[in-house]
Amino acid sequence: MKDVLRKGKLICIILQKDTKPSKKRKGTKSKSTKDKPADDTVLITGNEPVLYLSLHMGMTGRISSPTHIPELVELKNDSTYPPPHTHLIIKSSNGEEAAFSDPRRFGSVLVNVGEDKKYICEDDIPGFKELAPDALESSSSNTKQQTIISQLVNRKKGIKGLLLDQKAVVSGVGNWVADEILYRCHIHPDQSYLNTKEAQNLVREMHYILSTAITCLNDNKDLPENWLFHRRWRGGGGGGSTAKDYNGKAIKFIQSGGRSSAVVLSLQKLMGRKSTEKNTATTKGKQKASNKTSTVKKSEVVASKKTGAKGIKRKRADNESSSKEKTQSRRSKRLASS
Repeated sequence: MKDVLRKGKLICIILQKDTKPSKKRKGTKSKSTKDKPADDTVLITGNEPVLYLSLHMGMTGRISSPTHIPELVELKNDSTYPPPHTHLIIKSSNGEEAAFSDPRRFGSVLVNVGEDKKYICEDDIPGFKELAPDALESSSSNTKQQTIISQLVNRKKGIKGLLLDQKAVVSGVGNWVADEILYRCHIHPDQSYLNTKEAQNLVREMHYILSTAITCLNDNKDLPENWLFHRRWRGGGGGGSTAKDYNGKAIKFIQSGGRSSAVVLSLQKLMGRKSTEKNTATTKGKQKASNKTSTVKKSEVVASKKTGAKGIKRKRADNESSSKEKTQSRRSKRLASS
């Protein structure tokens, strides 16, 4: 094994072939690769210098070893190795091994031929490039957080559906994690058009929840008692119509983002909003229209002033001409009488 890379729920184990000559077993024959499949499937012979073994965790995927078995809510009291629903066991040449199990079978295993080079980046691995940035890694600094915040603000799609879409903004956020984030932020899962303050709070809580969950898992400790996690599962003290959060507030289960969502409606209220961009554009449009109207009115006033000035001049000219005519008629009458 050369390296292990992770992005969201996808883990890639980079396998590098041992260059030492191996002893051939007696009575074994090498597999023939003359008959190639009709489609684009690549045959794995075992002679490739590098292989990419990609494991997608899905909803309930986990990797266990004989000395460490991560607990699942569905199988909390089962500590046997290999765990139930194991689909793949990986064994190394030094005798170590690990098992990939997935009770709900939404995960997957994919093997690809890799490149034999010194440094392997994420874009070299099939499936990694299509995923959005990892939620934990991309929220680890203020600079990185700003990128996520800008992609969450003023989006028409409901926030939970946006978080669950592994190719949209971040990858690695599952159903219960999304519910926990929104619960702590007091945001309804169907809420759209988040403002900047809400997006900032959401990203901070996302990093806190993911980092805390990983620490608890590594230390074999339970998640914080006040988390919604403990009260959302049926059969585990939560779920159903009587479920309540740590503070005794009622938990309702609704469909959001295509998944069952635990919501405390007294805290997470859905607010009707419109796009701030459209409002801004409308305001700008109205300002332009008012500016045009005022410009037209100003031009009309100027024109009316000009017209009025011309009218006044014409009246003065008419008055002057009429007074001259009257004077001339008076003079002519005097001359006639004399």
